[in-house]
Amino acid sequence: MRKVASINSDRLLSGNITKLFLRYLFPSVCATLLIAVNYLIDTICVGMKIGEVGLAALNVVVPVTGLLYAVGYLFAFGSSNLFSNCMGEGDTKLAKRYYGTSVLCLAVFSVLIMVPGLIFNEQISRLLCAGAPFYSMTADYLRYVFIFAPFYCFETFYSVYMRNDGAPVFSMLGTFVTCSTNIVLDILLVWEFDLGMVGASLATGLALVLGFLVVFSATMRPKSKLKLWQSRIKLRLIKPIMVNGAPDFLREFSGSVVVLLVNVILLKLSGQTAVSAYGVIANLGNVVICGLAGVSNAVQPLVSYNIGAGQVKRAKGLLRLAQITSAVLAGAYVLFAELWPDLLVSAFLEEPTPALSMLCRDGIRVISPGYILAGISIVLNVYFEAVHAPREAFWAATIRGLLAPVVCIIACVLLWDLSGVWTSFLATEAISLLASVLLYRGVDKKIENGAPVFSEIQ
Repeated sequence: MRKVASINSDRLLSGNITKLFLRYLFPSVCATLLIAVNYLIDTICVGMKIGEVGLAALNVVVPVTGLLYAVGYLFAFGSSNLFSNCMGEGDTKLAKRYYGTSVLCLAVFSVLIMVPGLIFNEQISRLLCAGAPFYSMTADYLRYVFIFAPFYCFETFYSVYMRNDGAPVFSMLGTFVTCSTNIVLDILLVWEFDLGMVGASLATGLALVLGFLVVFSATMRPKSKLKLWQSRIKLRLIKPIMVNGAPDFLREFSGSVVVLLVNVILLKLSGQTAVSAYGVIANLGNVVICGLAGVSNAVQPLVSYNIGAGQVKRAKGLLRLAQITSAVLAGAYVLFAELWPDLLVSAFLEEPTPALSMLCRDGIRVISPGYILAGISIVLNVYFEAVHAPREAFWAATIRGLLAPVVCIIACVLLWDLSGVWTSFLATEAISLLASVLLYRGVDKKIENGAPVFSEIQ
């Protein structure tokens, strides 16, 4: 039974939803944009110092780092949505059990990735590079990725949880520390000490350690509900955590799988230059997607908390605010990308070859409008998770993250060769948005009729 007194007194359940959303929006978007900057700094330093071959080597490690972040999101969002829902219902004891169980699971999974990764580092690097000669650079970078694997996972985990623990500013602060440390260490290790790919990877790993320490320290706040010594472990909670977090894992990791597929296609179509161009375009796109993810991350705990307390009207109002904000942010990037694509490319390479410049320019202009569609899809997907409709969230993530991209890439490349790679992004986002809207209508109908939304993935 819900605790009415809690509903009346809790600031998440009363007051102006626009002001509440904006309070969460700024630190959330800043945090996710800083995560994107982390990627950018590595890419810019490697591009400027090592050149085109370095960009190609850096781009092919994305599936591995994507897996680590995906595992972090699996347990972060998988348990934090349930954590916030329980807090909204007034069941603090169960909320803490979800948290404790997810911490243990994440620790186990991160070690299971780290150990085999270190043992088979060279074999993994050769596979990712499809036998290309720059695999040794990739192996240098991946070695330290695997060493710092637990921090990739836990920095992500606690950045998400801080928003659900009522401390979104700590999430932004932790990410700021990670990003600023990475910038300083990149300059020192890549430029001053000339450590190349090793320096770039080491800089990111050490920065993540510091970022993790910052966000984890927020659990020591007197008001924090994330005290490990107060959180019991319940193995029966693993299934609902993983079911609820599956869409986030799929959304993050499937993007990495698509990057791997595109890299293989580009190596066959146009070689190293095309892979380097895709590295530039993908990093720019990552900045936009991170910003849009910040919008959805801001609204997630608010919707989840209000749904748990039965405040359906407020939850739907928050959804509308997030959709409008995503469209505006994406539209601003589209305008800039269409007018000044060369300016964006110049941030990565001091003197790009004419062929590389042309590929980057064309790709940026073709892809950029799709981010408006992507922003709305991402918000809807996170909304499904927040209202505990994992089946709809899973299929929305599967379609956008895996099914639509694979089908569209293959079809568009067959029709338009190299330019089809860029066109496939637009087709993917159009199909994904249509699917998300159709799924939303079903979820909305259940909510309006007062039926339970929660459903197992089938």
